[in-house]
Amino acid sequence: MQTNKLKKELVDFIENTNDEALLNLLKEDFVFYGNVKDADITDSLNDEQLQELKALSEEDQKKDTDTLEEFKNATQQWRTK
Repeated sequence: MQTNKLKKELVDFIENTNDEALLNLLKEDFVFYGNVKDADITDSLNDEQLQELKALSEEDQKKDTDTLEEFKNATQQWRTK
């Protein structure tokens, strides 16, 4: 998509919304990404937060997953026969 066409489309979206929360999010993104080159979302995290994020990313994805049988047993009282 051409840059000018994209700009016009974005301006139209912005002009046609009254959602203040959405507009604030857009503003935050524009300010952050417009002012900081090569910025990373983790730049503002402290060492403890980075360690927790790393641990979560390495955690087994199926850690809290129930088997089908466990699910059936846990939900038996709500199912009809």
